[in-house]
Amino acid sequence: MAAPALAVDDLQGPGARRDHAERRRHGDLPDEHEVPAGRGGGEMTVKLSPDQQKYLAVAVLVLGGGGFGYIKYFWLPVSEKISETRAKIEEVEGKIAKAKNQAVRLNKIQKELEELNVAALEAEKRLPKTQDLPAVIDTVTALSRRYNLKLATFVPGGSKPQAHFIETTYMVTGSATFHELGRFLAAVALEERIYNVRGITYGAPDTEGRMNVTFQLISYQYKG
Repeated sequence: MAAPALAVDDLQGPGARRDHAERRRHGDLPDEHEVPAGRGGGEMTVKLSPDQQKYLAVAVLVLGGGGFGYIKYFWLPVSEKISETRAKIEEVEGKIAKAKNQAVRLNKIQKELEELNVAALEAEKRLPKTQDLPAVIDTVTALSRRYNLKLATFVPGGSKPQAHFIETTYMVTGSATFHELGRFLAAVALEERIYNVRGITYGAPDTEGRMNVTFQLISYQYKG
């Protein structure tokens, strides 16, 4: 018959057994049924995420002397993407800056064009593109009434082309005092449309100081 198995405490004296029990109570010794990690227990399986697997592969390459592989398969593609993206950003920013410059220039050109149109309209009022006989008659009639020049005749004459304009002559006769005639001629010179007066003749004044006057009124037309 086999001898019964003896525990460790049975092989030690009373003092040793008390010390052993005290150490076990304070956790200095493992429990009799406790299996240390890695001894007697089942194998532990650690699952890694795809990112962790990638980082682990990089670490293995670098630590294992695979720096060249890391540069080739990881860093170079990333570096190329960074360069391409930066070039694209610079290209877009350049186009934006160019568009802004063109917009500013377009606004400036548009403003200049508006100013030129206004100037052209003002110039056309002074030198119209047509003879516009009714406007000439209206002007002479209004000024003669304002300055008391009594019109007798107003006869349109011929037109004479010049280098950059066409001039048309009108024969005008009437009566006025010396001062009335002077004010009338000054008003003609101040008109928005360009006029000229030539060949002024006048007779002796009557008892009221009025005299017969004759002159040529010249209007100008733009020659495009």
